[in-house]
Amino acid sequence: MKTIRKRVLAAAAAAGLAVALAACGSGGGGGSSTADGRTTLVWNMWSGSTAEVEAWNHLSEMVTAAHPDITLEFQTSSFNDYWTKLAAQASGGDAGCILGVQSYRAPGIAPLLTPLDDLLAGAGVNAADFDPAIWEALRVDGEQLAVPYDFGPLVMFYNADRFREAGVPVPATDWTVDDFLAAAQTLTGGGKHGFAVYPTIDSVIPWSLSLEGAEPVNAEGELELTQPGFAAAVQWYTDLVTQRKVAPQVVASSDPTPALSSFIAGDAAMVIDGPWQLVNVVDQAAFEVGVATIPAGPSGSHSQVAGSGFGISQTCEEPEAALRAISVLTGPEALQYLAEQGRAFPARTAQQEAWYSPELAGAKEGLQAAIANGVPAPATENYTQVSQLFQQYGVEAVNGQQAVPEFLSTVQQQAG
Repeated sequence: MKTIRKRVLAAAAAAGLAVALAACGSGGGGGSSTADGRTTLVWNMWSGSTAEVEAWNHLSEMVTAAHPDITLEFQTSSFNDYWTKLAAQASGGDAGCILGVQSYRAPGIAPLLTPLDDLLAGAGVNAADFDPAIWEALRVDGEQLAVPYDFGPLVMFYNADRFREAGVPVPATDWTVDDFLAAAQTLTGGGKHGFAVYPTIDSVIPWSLSLEGAEPVNAEGELELTQPGFAAAVQWYTDLVTQRKVAPQVVASSDPTPALSSFIAGDAAMVIDGPWQLVNVVDQAAFEVGVATIPAGPSGSHSQVAGSGFGISQTCEEPEAALRAISVLTGPEALQYLAEQGRAFPARTAQQEAWYSPELAGAKEGLQAAIANGVPAPATENYTQVSQLFQQYGVEAVNGQQAVPEFLSTVQQQAG
């Protein structure tokens, strides 16, 4: 499979990740303020690097260029912290007007969001311009709660330099779990490992789908972590650390993406993450990055497909202005830009080809195959809690300090 050469990104904005979490402006409430004929809207969003912040700041400028009477006040935090802060801000009436919404977590934050169906046509937003899977994923109980900007499946990033140096064939779109294990074993040694793990439920699901055809949510949308297929896949995942030893033991970390960080540092040759991370990976990694599908198991090669968008808080006093801003943030020009930066595989179908060129052309084969084999991402109303508990108790399970059935039963009981 072809790989990706490191791109040269624009210098990060001076603000970088130190964007101030300022309070809402004076003279208004609900995440907005108006002065001298200009409306300032607070925009709450997650980000994981200065490159991401640069991309979002660029989109803020696009909004003001299109609507000189609107300014966005960008407030950011890491992905994991975002959901905790959003709950606290909402309870205190301090949530922004524009909120980042991930499809997994849309059911859980639905009460915070304004239904958009009656507003979309007036803002020139047409559902037919977007991939139908992610458009539908941001609907809850028949109501559109956000306009999508990206979507995609989890994929396998690999260090092409390490593969070549070890004489290991780079993954093809038809590679298997046996191929993955053989590569991981060969690439483990000298203080480095073939694969990086961290006990997030998102990182386990592609394996449970491919190995067992199992999801952690049953057909009724209820959490069922202890069902045999999912439990077997979690056991296989922990065995990568405890039995096969192709992945290192893990420690609880404040890093929102510790497995990805290990990969970027060159300590692990492979890691699972999403195409939205490619801007960070290519910007920071000092090696050639490859993108492959999840290796095929007995149930095939499958990954969950999820995505994100922007919604309007129930407390926003300027919903029409917020939707005008969102129509720019998710518009053709903005998604073309995000695609070219590698930050987002566009939810707009007309802009998707831009994600592959020129620097990311090597990802096309792997990503298209992953999308073709993708399945809708399971979600529950308390998905954030499930995810937090899975990670909290999963560290001991991955390290072999707690039996997998006991680990899954604990999370099931506390979250179910």
